[in-house]
Amino acid sequence: MRSPQRLIVQADQIRDRCVTLTAEQRHYLYHVLRLKAGDELWILDGRGRRWLGEIQENTVKLLRADCPETELSTEIILCLALLKAASFEQVLQQATELGVKRIIPIHTARSLLQPSPHKYRRWQRILQEATEQSERLYVPTLGDPLSVADMVKLTPKGYIASLQASRLLWDCLPQMDLSRPIYLAIGPEGGWTESELAQVLAAGWQAFSLGRRTLRAVTAAIASLTLVSHYSERHCPTAQQH
Repeated sequence: MRSPQRLIVQADQIRDRCVTLTAEQRHYLYHVLRLKAGDELWILDGRGRRWLGEIQENTVKLLRADCPETELSTEIILCLALLKAASFEQVLQQATELGVKRIIPIHTARSLLQPSPHKYRRWQRILQEATEQSERLYVPTLGDPLSVADMVKLTPKGYIASLQASRLLWDCLPQMDLSRPIYLAIGPEGGWTESELAQVLAAGWQAFSLGRRTLRAVTAAIASLTLVSHYSERHCPTAQQH
């Protein structure tokens, strides 16, 4: 039997164990997913809660709560240079699937994208759809763009991908404190400038390598997140509910 479809709603749509659907959500359920009254689906609030619900015309009746442990125990925060639109959106989708908790766009000297409010709305939809697809309970938070100088003020113990680094990310994993947020910084195509990298390392961040080959930014982001995500799954298997 197929697993029920999933729909993320806003918390204020839920009242008295009933979800009031928006016109857009009704169109999605009835015309895109081809569901009908009486069908069941999973309702998520994007904040860690999930219910099995039954469609009833313009509403969904919540039948029972069910919150599987699909989240990582470790809070992974991806500081991602503003790439070309298609590349940036690809990382948003796949980073969500890999369990990232926050994504912070970074303005760099070699960034090509200047996000508009329209872009941000599109990115939020991508994050939500990827959350539904991967059966996560939390929609990753998308921050406002920061400069490199502001990025390093977030934490003194971040990790930055660099073509000049000699130490592999794999060798950094055992030293990571998985009980605290892990910050990973991925630069633009062409890499960080010398001054940007020097600024980050001077703030206490560690540079890491992903091997002897030069990777595209998308590949570097997904490879880094995969390693840290799987390491967290192995060493901190039980998700912490926030």
